[in-house]
Amino acid sequence: MRKLDEELMRLIRFAEADDNIRAMVLQGSFVNDNAPKDIFSDLDPLFYCTDVTPFITDDKWRSSFGDVIARFDDEWPAKDGEKAYTRLTLYRDGFKIDFGFQSIKLAQYANDMELYKVYVDKDGIVPKPDVTDERKFYLSPPTEREYQDVLRDFFFDSSYVVKTIYRDEVTFNQYMIHILHKKILKLAEWYIGCQHDFQVNTGIHGRYLKRYLSADEYDHLKQTYAGSDHDDVRSALMTSFDLVRYFGMSVASNLRFEYPDKLEQDMRAYCEEWMTK
Repeated sequence: MRKLDEELMRLIRFAEADDNIRAMVLQGSFVNDNAPKDIFSDLDPLFYCTDVTPFITDDKWRSSFGDVIARFDDEWPAKDGEKAYTRLTLYRDGFKIDFGFQSIKLAQYANDMELYKVYVDKDGIVPKPDVTDERKFYLSPPTEREYQDVLRDFFFDSSYVVKTIYRDEVTFNQYMIHILHKKILKLAEWYIGCQHDFQVNTGIHGRYLKRYLSADEYDHLKQTYAGSDHDDVRSALMTSFDLVRYFGMSVASNLRFEYPDKLEQDMRAYCEEWMTK
């Protein structure tokens, strides 16, 4: 298993040796002290270049860091008419590096990133980070409208799950379960945010929820995930109702919102009745 510090030094030497690369910053979990570090941790270097062309038209440079087995390339419009590029690379030994390349013209916008650290800056073109911790990732409290919309959508969309069970539409069923989970995760984030004055980062798609939920709460959340068996889906759906009420009532109490109790009871009764058809 590679050591992150050693691989970072290789990236620094790579940047320093190439005159085309004028600066290198690191993003991602390595520069976030609160992010977990384990055997799947990778590095996310962003290189600011005089000319990005050699790195986006030729793959030979990737082999400087190991035996490549898979890659993913992407690009998107940035600022000032420039594009940003990623070259995600997985190596045979399991190590992954998410390379990024941008024109030096874009270095002035580095603070648009949530978190970064400068490791190479040959011309002093990269601004000092506005923040050096994860505060840009912190949760935001909902407005009452946002809160009500999430609950309304959850309860209404639960009816689609019932319909797909009756019709044995497994693919649409799983899609709708996914839609419901997006609402559950949003409520879970607000629930945790209320407990920590919204000075907390639960990670993209709730990846750090386990840190902040009790063992019972996290187990309850896991029970809302189901396979394709109809009985499993029925059980998961009703468990989801319970968890939505648990999170929703707590958020309402903390933020002085009104929980839609009648809507919940009506939709719970609807699902319980029609899932037996």
